[in-house]
Amino acid sequence: MRPEQVKRYYENTSPPSLQPWSLERKHVRIVTHDKRFIKLNTIGNRVNEKALWKLCTKYSPTHVYMSVLNYLFPESVGLKRSAKYAYPVGGEYVFDVDNYLFRGVETHEHPRTWICIACLEVARKYTIRLTELVEENYENIAIVFSGARGFHIHVLDFNVRDWTHYNEHDPVKSHEVARFRYTLHLARQLDARFDEPHFTLSVDPVRIISVPQTLNASTGLVCRLIGSRVDLERKSASRILDEASSSLAIWGGFSQLPLSVKR
Repeated sequence: MRPEQVKRYYENTSPPSLQPWSLERKHVRIVTHDKRFIKLNTIGNRVNEKALWKLCTKYSPTHVYMSVLNYLFPESVGLKRSAKYAYPVGGEYVFDVDNYLFRGVETHEHPRTWICIACLEVARKYTIRLTELVEENYENIAIVFSGARGFHIHVLDFNVRDWTHYNEHDPVKSHEVARFRYTLHLARQLDARFDEPHFTLSVDPVRIISVPQTLNASTGLVCRLIGSRVDLERKSASRILDEASSSLAIWGGFSQLPLSVKR
């Protein structure tokens, strides 16, 4: 998508409520069309939804990311080694289910986007199965369409102390250890229940993930919050793609697609 099209999306949509996320506790970055990463958190500037939309109108980013950890001082986050000085005050466990992981699926593209409906439908079904597995340990889970090839599963009530001792002198390391142990737990369950690996499990506590409701300018689709597993069960892959089409907000319908979005 062209920068002016991205700008129009943020101008023509209202800043969403990003509950249950606390955006003001997140380290927020954007990627510009010339591939620059820009940190939006600065001293005295906590990025809430309204401020984020204003900045996205200014920069017309291709991607908008937030940290999986919540920080007391998110403006202090820079390089990975500096994250502990921002004092993590919680965070979610996030993993991806992407349709590029699936083989042998007959390609059938959505008529208004370049996304393969059949592949996304397989990703949807595996996301449901994996979420059922996660629900054996956690209840507060939010599923987000990535705006491209699959889904992000946010385990919002993930607790470090469920899996390791919390070291107040090195909180980031504690988050890393807890995620490593939870990943091992999930891996054992996945080996027992699934024939092939279809999931990306990350132990990196300072990773970043797409901000829900923002625009993925590479595809022209919105990284859209779906909700719970039950909400995902109620929607087909085709409907998810229809709802995620940014053309609803920018061009007033599907008749005019962004010129740079592949068909």
